[in-house]
Amino acid sequence: MGFQVGPRRSNVWDDVQAIDKIINDTNFARTLKNERGFENLFMSTLDARKKELKGKIHSQLDKDTSVRSVTMFGKRHRPDLTINEDGIAIEIKFLSNRLDGLKQAIGQSIIYRVRYRFVVNLLVIDEQNKEVYAKASNDEEKDLEDICLELSKDMNIFTYLIPAFSVARGMKKFLAGTILIKGKPNE
Repeated sequence: MGFQVGPRRSNVWDDVQAIDKIINDTNFARTLKNERGFENLFMSTLDARKKELKGKIHSQLDKDTSVRSVTMFGKRHRPDLTINEDGIAIEIKFLSNRLDGLKQAIGQSIIYRVRYRFVVNLLVIDEQNKEVYAKASNDEEKDLEDICLELSKDMNIFTYLIPAFSVARGMKKFLAGTILIKGKPNE
């Protein structure tokens, strides 16, 4: 068993780039209090902009579609959303009290790569972790940045750190461990 092949020159890759743009355009600075709220927000945003995607959106919330799970270690792992049945897995974690969702998302994304060509992690940072986000924004989380960059280059796993609060002047709107630069792979 290996990972799905994910060439960066296909309709699925075009959808990765479209999702990158949609993430950039989405306002995550909301008063939502849990992960389900952010899943609903992003699903609604994708659904409203589905004409920008070439693939079909599959969601755990949509009664007309199903999200394909990956079974590993006797447990079924299922992403929050997907584009097509084997295209892009999207995992959303709301990092509030504990930051353990970061570790979970990275582990889950590696598992999802068995069945999906690309994985997008949206790690939404609660306002109570504003200081952690500020440090990351000021390049004080170099190890995390390096891990995310390697995952994007080597494994087609793209991770975004997104504040669920208004950012201070000079702070980045979101941090991305992708190699997308102006919609093109930086290889």
